[in-house]
Amino acid sequence: MTRSSVRGPGAARPRADAAPTPQITAASLIPVVVLSLIWGCNWPILKMGVSEMAPLTFRALTLPFAALGMLMVSKLSGDSIRIPRHLWGKVAVLALLNISAWNGFVLFGVAQLPAGRSAILAYTMLIWSVLFSLALLHEPLSPRKVAGMALGMLGMAALLRDDFRHFERTPTAALLILAAAVAWAFGTVLLRKWKLPLPQNALSGWLMLLGWVPLVILAPFFPGAALHGLTAKGWFALLYNIFLAGTVAHWAWFTLARTLPVAISSMSSLPVPIVGVFAGMMVLGERPGPSEWIALGLVVAAMVAVLWSPKPPPVPVPPEG
Repeated sequence: MTRSSVRGPGAARPRADAAPTPQITAASLIPVVVLSLIWGCNWPILKMGVSEMAPLTFRALTLPFAALGMLMVSKLSGDSIRIPRHLWGKVAVLALLNISAWNGFVLFGVAQLPAGRSAILAYTMLIWSVLFSLALLHEPLSPRKVAGMALGMLGMAALLRDDFRHFERTPTAALLILAAAVAWAFGTVLLRKWKLPLPQNALSGWLMLLGWVPLVILAPFFPGAALHGLTAKGWFALLYNIFLAGTVAHWAWFTLARTLPVAISSMSSLPVPIVGVFAGMMVLGERPGPSEWIALGLVVAAMVAVLWSPKPPPVPVPPEG
């Protein structure tokens, strides 16, 4: 979803028929705040959910309802929810990467790591997307992107160093979160490469629905507590991920993507790991150490370096969580 200025031959100003730049008002920034709060707060809520039931069971229970909610929003908006037959293969690949792999790896990782630490590692996704876009889209590697990747790698090293130094804390969980970030980045770059001609809300709904299939198939192999054994916290985590993180946050994402310049809507990812860290402190009583704060600063700086550009980048597919 990129917009480019169209200039006439020898002209120094845009043509009169160029699309006007959307006006940024306080009201138009409300979806940014909604998105940051819902997805940022979802990190400790995810941990609450997977502490009471198996990770795949948790997501298998929430995804189909969120998917149907997105498809309903698309239908009510007047968009078609039909996927042409020749696009189903590509949609399935994207669902496997952006939904199945992302959710599966994240949930197993956050079950073993603090929520704030998980959020920081997960949002290195934008750093991995630079590498994939370099290989698949042949995008130029600017000094800003190189700096962003270096900062992101330093942030990862700051967190992984503790796991490697303490034998009782294996880095498996951190590697799972990083695998989720890599899968999401690869899927996002493929989406940009393929440029599927589908309404965004409908595509998001179908991605969640198709991505749910592998998770529900694998869920019985990782048994956990039954639904009747859930506490109020467990039920809250389920409902939060169906209605807020699954439907309202996606609505907010696509609303701001349509109403704000792409550079600004892309930067809405920046507050999510920050909110995730502080939400973990408030909800779960987590106490981040120096390595977490250093890594948070490095990763946010890396995201600014990668996302901020005079020429707005395409809006990536939002990760759920």
